[in-house]
Amino acid sequence: MKVTMNYLIRLANENDLSGLCDIRNNKDLFTNYLKQFAKREVYLAIAEQDSLILGFGVLKLKGTLLPKLSDLNVKENYRGNGIGSDLIRYRENIAKSLGHSEIFVSVDPIENPKMIKLISKHGYKPVTDPYLKKAIFYNDNGTTYNKTYTRIDLKKLLN
Repeated sequence: MKVTMNYLIRLANENDLSGLCDIRNNKDLFTNYLKQFAKREVYLAIAEQDSLILGFGVLKLKGTLLPKLSDLNVKENYRGNGIGSDLIRYRENIAKSLGHSEIFVSVDPIENPKMIKLISKHGYKPVTDPYLKKAIFYNDNGTTYNKTYTRIDLKKLLN
């Protein structure tokens, strides 16, 4: 049975750092996102219920694929309640309000098939074949490691 949840979606601010770190323990990442938001390069949206952050998602406005959904993450206990979908729609609406006519997302189809399913449900279509990408990843303790992973880019027209 699906429970109706009352939560709101809004843009994050510095007071949200500890709640964000409860979801993903990477204060530097969130601090950086907030600095980029000051320059309007990134919008960090959060889903919140009674001061508890349930999830977050990022809209990136810098780079080759513009605008781009990134870093969607909902606390495990709250998944399946539409929070991820609402965070997707919220960020799409920001992109639309800024005059963009299309939006992109890059997903790892091997490690994150649930995300492929979710964004496909929202009308995103592949625009590339899967490709390999290298990046630096962060462990919970703050150490880093290099990893090669698979990516596929998808696009949706905003109307």
